Order: sequence, then C-alpha cells, then structure tokens
Amino acid sequence: MSSVSLPIEPSRPNGVAKFAAIVWQPSLVFVPFLVVGAVLWLCPSMEGAAGYGIREEISLANLTILVAWYGTICAAAAIGQRLAMALPRFSVMSKDAFDPTVFYKTLACLALIGVAGAWVAALRNGVSLIELVKTQQFNLVKDSLYANYNHLYSLRYTASLVGGYALYRLVFLQKVSRLDILSLCLLLAATAISARILIAQAVIFAGGLAIRFDALQRVKTRTITAAVLGLAICIVAFTWVRSAGSYRDHFGVENPVAMTFLEVQRYVGAPVQASMGVARMAADQPSRGAIGNIIKYTTPTFLHPAELKVEDNSGGVAAQWYLHQVDIDETLTTNSAFVEMFGDLGFWAFPVMAWASFLMATIGSYFWRSDNLLCLIGCVVLYGFFELWRTYYFSAGSFTFMILAVLVAATTASLLKPTPRTAS
Repeated sequence: MSSVSLPIEPSRPNGVAKFAAIVWQPSLVFVPFLVVGAVLWLCPSMEGAAGYGIREEISLANLTILVAWYGTICAAAAIGQRLAMALPRFSVMSKDAFDPTVFYKTLACLALIGVAGAWVAALRNGVSLIELVKTQQFNLVKDSLYANYNHLYSLRYTASLVGGYALYRLVFLQKVSRLDILSLCLLLAATAISARILIAQAVIFAGGLAIRFDALQRVKTRTITAAVLGLAICIVAFTWVRSAGSYRDHFGVENPVAMTFLEVQRYVGAPVQASMGVARMAADQPSRGAIGNIIKYTTPTFLHPAELKVEDNSGGVAAQWYLHQVDIDETLTTNSAFVEMFGDLGFWAFPVMAWASFLMATIGSYFWRSDNLLCLIGCVVLYGFFELWRTYYFSAGSFTFMILAVLVAATTASLLKPTPRTAS
C-alpha cells in the first residue's frame, strides 16, 4: 500500500516519514510489532507476568514453519497491492466527490450512537462506576456489556476512526474544533469500555491519513515526539485505571509505568510463545483441523454459527485447543492468527491465509488510492494486517462495522453534497 503523492510544496522528509513510507503497506506493516514481540518474548520477566512460565525452545522446525507462514502473507499481500494499483478508480474516489465535513459529522454520529449505547447497556447490567474506580478494574465494564449484547454496540469501534481523524487534524494540520474534541472524548470513552487497542487504532488511522496526504513529512520531529509522549501518558493512565488492581494483587506492582511495561510485554510477547509452541506441535504431530472450518475466516463473527462462538466473547486462550500443550496463561485474550487458524484448518491455513492476504491487500490498496476520506477503508484493512502477528482481524465484527461506517458516511456526504452556485 504505497503512498500516493499529491501536489505539495517541496519539503525534506524526516526520519519518521521515511520509515513509515517503507512499512506502511499490507505486506510489511505487521513486521515491526512481530520483531518487538520476539524481543520482549526473549526478555526476562516476573514469574507469570509475561503470560507464560516456561519459554518455548527455538528449533529449526518451528522456525521454518513460522517463516513460511509470514512469508506467505508477505508474498500474497504484495501481489494484491500490485493488482490494486492497476485497477481503474471509481469517480467517488476523487477529491471533490463529497463534502469531508458532512462525512466527518456522519461518522461522529455513528460513533456517538455506539459509545453511548454501549455505556448505557453496561450500566444497566449492574456495573457500579464507584466500585470500578475503587478497585481500578474498568475491564469489568466490557464484561458487563456482553451480558446482553446488541450488535449496534459495535458501532463504538467507529470512535477510533473519528478519533484518528481528530488526531490527524490536531497533530498534522494543527486544527481543532468542537467536533474534534467530541471525537477524542468518544475515543477515550470507547477505550474505557473496550480496550486500549482503540488508541493504537486511532494512531494508525491518523498516521495513515498523514502518509496518504503527505502531511507526515511536513511535521517537525519535536511535534511527533510530543504526540508520542502524550499517547504514552494515555496508555499508562488507562493501564492504571483498568488493571492496577490485578497487577497489585497478583504481582505486587504499584508503579503505573512498570505495570504498563509488563502489560506490553504480556501483550506482544505471549503470541510469540503460543506461535512457537504450536509450530513445534505442527512439526511433531499429525495435522489437525479441516477445511470445513473455513467459514470462520470468510464471514464476520456476527454471522458465525452458534457452535463457533465462545462463551467469553473474546476467542482468547481459554477457548483454544492447545491450552494444555503450550505453557501460556489462559486469561489472555489473544494468541496469534497462526495458532488459531492452524487449530481450525491444519495446514489448509496456509492457502486460506494466502487468499485472505491477497484479497484484503487488493481491497485496501485500491481504496487507499482515494483522494478523499474513503482512503480510511485502506487504513482499516491495513490495521487488519497490522494485527496478524496476534489475531486474525479480517473476520471480526468491528472490522466489518468500521468499513460499513465509512461507506455510510461517504454515501451520506455524497447525497448531501452542496450544489455549486452558478453565476447569474
């Protein structure tokens, strides 16, 4: 998903812009976090804090399988990117096809409906904000939400789209409005009830817009540094609010920064542990899974048959087949796309992943060429590739809802496009 150059004043790209231009494509975007995950997996940690007790051994067999897996993704995505660049563009992808302000307002309305509805539902299900503040376990709000879930609550994930656009305007265009402030508040409210990953989504969407419209290279390095520092403070704060009680009770950790480091290590390192363990099993044991489970990876989760859905609504480690064969904490909610797909499909996971990578890279790279905010579809798809080191996001309900939200906003903005005045 290479950047499309637009007419701008000559400028000298900074180091961040150069690196982003290389990595910002479906075939490579997941690689940095995969590398970071491997490094943190190899780092020592407090007993149990990293999500496992005994680190898996590295062997030629499990390394070969994992290299083949990620090589398949890179190759198939690269082919999809090239195909997308050769396809003719729709007229709706032109710069003046719709009013960006109407688009932004429509997207913000969808986010407001989703976030407000989710919070009201969680509070109605008996969760007490006072108790959550006292115990510092806001992650229980999400559990309360799923007690009686409505798919419309998935619109809360649209908050990462409007939050990302607000960040783009604030950091790269140096503009701010009341709608931007509302969007950032919706992002924080959605993060509190969902997951801190929404902040990462917003940052990726903001960065994507900056790359697409060549704003990243015009921003001073100190501005980016200040934005990253602000992001880090937000992540530390949310970690403390959501999980301080757990880290204090289980590991005796009181420092919010230390909690955040352990959380990051657990978040990015545990999928490597699971992948190494399952790759070992793939090399040593007969193949498992069947192609009949392909529906799980070709349709959104809200269309899955009841037998494919898990009781904890996370699809996490506790629901996985390898739980007692790989040393990993069953309270974790992600494990890696390879682990889950191999468990369901066996070695059929390789061609299925190749097709998904090709198809999604084609769709994402095609919309990425838009000269307007339809390029956000490209950002959403690229985020799906970013997640492949830890989970298969393309079938997630939130993935589908975000793409539909962008299409609804674009359609609304096209229908309400102001009619140009003619001279009398």
